[in-house]
Amino acid sequence: MDSEKLNRWLTLGANFGVVLGLGLLVFELREAQNFAETEASVRRLNQIQEAQTAIALSESLAELQVRARTEGAESLSPTELHRLRYWEGAVRLRMRSQYIQYVRGYLDEETATGIVSAAVEFLPYWQDLGYELGDSEFELAIRRALND
Repeated sequence: MDSEKLNRWLTLGANFGVVLGLGLLVFELREAQNFAETEASVRRLNQIQEAQTAIALSESLAELQVRARTEGAESLSPTELHRLRYWEGAVRLRMRSQYIQYVRGYLDEETATGIVSAAVEFLPYWQDLGYELGDSEFELAIRRALND
């Protein structure tokens, strides 16, 4: 009888240990998710800050953007157009990567909505530079926003 009682206590202790372990695992997973979300947000803000600093420090990039937006892409020389296309290509890639972070659950919906809204606003300018919408998740989100 004593060994049966001991077995029950050991089983109860083992079950308690399993429940405690699962609780700790859930806590660790939640913490890892929070850390990943924070990292994604900080990375996004750093990318934006770096881009804004690059434009502020560039001798001609801001001028190219203003001229392309006010006078059209045809007002740029081939070299200027090439340079601006690469800059705006980098902007689109950054926005797309941030949207992917949203889709994967690392950025909030408000941020994603802002990214898509900004892309919709830039789309006529980007199209003037020769950009066409593709079929990525981000570009499909832009299409949906245009149809709303």
